[in-house]
Amino acid sequence: MMERLRKWMFSLQGKFILVASFCIFVFTLTGSLIIISREGKLYRQDFINQAKVLSEISRLMLTNVMVYNDLGMMDKQDVIDYFDYYIVNLMEQDKRIKYVAVIDDKGNILAHSNIAEFGHFCKDEHAIKTLSTLSTSIVESRFKDEPVINIATPLNISTKNWGALRIGLSTKEIQESINSLKKERVLIVLFFSAISLTIISIGAKVLSRPVIRLSSMMDGIKTHGDLEQQFPAFKDRRDEIGELQKSFLWMLQRLRDADREHKKTVEILGQTEKMVSIGRLASGVAHEINNPLSGITLCFKNLMEADLDDSTKDRLVQAVNDGLQKIKKIVEQLLDFSRMSVTEKTPVGINDFISRLLVLFNYPASKKEIKVVNDMSGNIPKILIDENKMAQVFMNILINALQAMDMGGTLTIRTRIDNGFCTISIGDTGIGIAPDVLPNIFDPFFTTKDVGEGTGLGLSVSKGIVEQHGGIIEVESTAGVGTTFIIKLPIT
Repeated sequence: MMERLRKWMFSLQGKFILVASFCIFVFTLTGSLIIISREGKLYRQDFINQAKVLSEISRLMLTNVMVYNDLGMMDKQDVIDYFDYYIVNLMEQDKRIKYVAVIDDKGNILAHSNIAEFGHFCKDEHAIKTLSTLSTSIVESRFKDEPVINIATPLNISTKNWGALRIGLSTKEIQESINSLKKERVLIVLFFSAISLTIISIGAKVLSRPVIRLSSMMDGIKTHGDLEQQFPAFKDRRDEIGELQKSFLWMLQRLRDADREHKKTVEILGQTEKMVSIGRLASGVAHEINNPLSGITLCFKNLMEADLDDSTKDRLVQAVNDGLQKIKKIVEQLLDFSRMSVTEKTPVGINDFISRLLVLFNYPASKKEIKVVNDMSGNIPKILIDENKMAQVFMNILINALQAMDMGGTLTIRTRIDNGFCTISIGDTGIGIAPDVLPNIFDPFFTTKDVGEGTGLGLSVSKGIVEQHGGIIEVESTAGVGTTFIIKLPIT
């Protein structure tokens, strides 16, 4: 699950969705925060304006009462009673008001929503400051663990000052409205982010589908190596993806043409190298055929000229038949090796296959006093190979081994199963390969042999054939000690 998620995140579609979703979320969230901040300021400013209007109306009402008192129309007690009535009535009409206080020009409390405060000296700094400056003061504070806005306004007419009015209004409703707005914006952000993500996912899938299709085709070519497979036709597009599809088809056709030319060249080079190998084996094959022919000739002479009993005749006939079968086997091996053929893989027992090839090397190996050691594992299943092409690989390696042991030696052939591969090693005790030459032995036309003795294509062609079978060819060599070629072919 995590691997699939990681793969999706690093895909073109995943990157596009993640980046687009992140941008939409950030922009929407930023916009919402700006709106919330602006709305909060508007709410607060509107609340302060309402508080100013309330305080101004109250100031006018209470100032008139003070004027009536100065004119003798109301005595002091009537004034205080009116203040108490006004405070009670004001707090009943507006539940946001948490307290109201009226103070005289000396700072003494004339009336208060809390009866216990009557007659005390006002301790509110902002109210005292209002008495001295004759200007309205608005500050925020807390009253009984609740946020309030304190408004202190003077009760004056021009320079005549009778005191001040102090009102505390709760801002709890404002905060609740702002919190409600925040929740609303969060829901809007989440809602539109979800819708945007859905739309972006659909759009990204539609846009990336042709690219994913092209990528899948390339993966198929990379995995199977088959450039000739047919792909579904692309839908004609007029955008950049359409141009990419056209470029892909053009590149695919170029690769197909190049692959066909490469295969044709490899076939020609391989056949050329076969002919060179056959020339090297010609003397050995002629000797292998000449020995049975000499025996067959002698047997026929005896059969025709000598007076023999039936038992002797049967033995001579059997000897003739054995010689002919040996000649037939050698000729068949040589013809199989020399014929031109297309790649055709069939299940083959590798041990029997190698044993048949060694028939052609009996004479050259014995002539150079080379001992052939077979160390083949008996539990190797049949593997899928092209016999004719793989024979060329082993022939090239065996001929090189024989040429490296002019003074005799040991040729060891081993077969094993190793991690899903059939491993064939062909080792000789010849002169070995110099360290500066070893890295170049698989290069085309590279050879250390004298002019006319080698084409420089044998190992290069062999490497190509092994890789066509999904295998690996390696070499280990020590100068003066010997060389071992290791071929690993997949077991299917």
